[in-house]
Amino acid sequence: MTGLEIFQIWIIAFFTLALFSFMYKDNPLYKVAEHIFAGLTAGYQVGLVWHTVILQKLWDPMMGGDWWLFIPGILGFLMFARFWEKFSWISRVSLAFVMGVTAGIFLISQLHGLVLPQMQSTMIAASEAIDSSSDDFYYNQGELVLVDGTVEIAESVPATTAPADTLSAVDSLTVADSLADPIPAMVEPPVIEAFPRAILGSTSSDRDSVMVEGLDEVVLRSEFTDTSALAFGEFYAIKFSVKPAEGAPMEIVETNVYAMNGVSVTETAPGRFVAEYAYNPPDSLDAGVYHLGFETERRSVMFLLTIIIVVGVVSTLIYFYFSKEHTGALGVAAKVGIWFIMISFGAHFGYTVMGRVSLLIGRVQFLVEDWIGSFL
Repeated sequence: MTGLEIFQIWIIAFFTLALFSFMYKDNPLYKVAEHIFAGLTAGYQVGLVWHTVILQKLWDPMMGGDWWLFIPGILGFLMFARFWEKFSWISRVSLAFVMGVTAGIFLISQLHGLVLPQMQSTMIAASEAIDSSSDDFYYNQGELVLVDGTVEIAESVPATTAPADTLSAVDSLTVADSLADPIPAMVEPPVIEAFPRAILGSTSSDRDSVMVEGLDEVVLRSEFTDTSALAFGEFYAIKFSVKPAEGAPMEIVETNVYAMNGVSVTETAPGRFVAEYAYNPPDSLDAGVYHLGFETERRSVMFLLTIIIVVGVVSTLIYFYFSKEHTGALGVAAKVGIWFIMISFGAHFGYTVMGRVSLLIGRVQFLVEDWIGSFL
């Protein structure tokens, strides 16, 4: 450990102990650490706003020709009118824009980020995964090839090997011949386990998988096996995905307990199923080779948890319904709602405390391991 690293550790330890000293009583060391922390934070924020807002979003674009940005620039400048009592009323114009825009953005973000997902989660029955299986990328027989301009086709590869990412240009006649070829036979799996098992190499597409971008849809299909029948409250959750040659997988469609979202599941033989989905690639999808992925889960509806969620939501809403006196059945429901509210508050408080305790543990570990360890 170098001398500079030891010096940094001692500086950090000093400020940590100085801030902890407030637990005994207010003292000059704590005030010094507090003022330095506040000053550094304010200075950092000013520098951050200068570089990321004023320069990047206002000055540089204006110098590039976006002169209309002087309007929000003037509105921002008018905020400083609050420093002069005679002209402080001018800042209300800018403040009105800030409040209105912020309220609009906040309303939409809260609606889509909290309210609608909460409503959806309440309406969808809670479920748990019993077991799952997937046909991983690079190990299936199916590739989706989008062609933009030049007609190209992916080289065919065996299902047991990772597919090559190379494209070979061919003429239209060769493409027509290749489209007429049948889909390679799906790999026959050993059916042993009594839970969904995706057949390795099963994910494929129909003969229109080589297509010009923006034309007809392509049918994606995959096979899976399950030797035991679905019990009451059980269902299959199915997901199709695509993965470019370089990049992260992108989900195409996923089913849930109340909607198949266009995915059809057909039992072709006892314990053998085929899932199909008619996929129309969006215009935003670039031309290239996309490896297909498939995942299936056997899930079971958690009836007790679903009932608790519904009762909790309804009773909590009734608690905040003040148009009628909370008596009789309405009063009982309101009392149940307050119990759910208190449980929720307790859980949030406990989560917050645990977060603070985690920070404390991190500081104590630093003092014991790094600081004390530096001079032992």
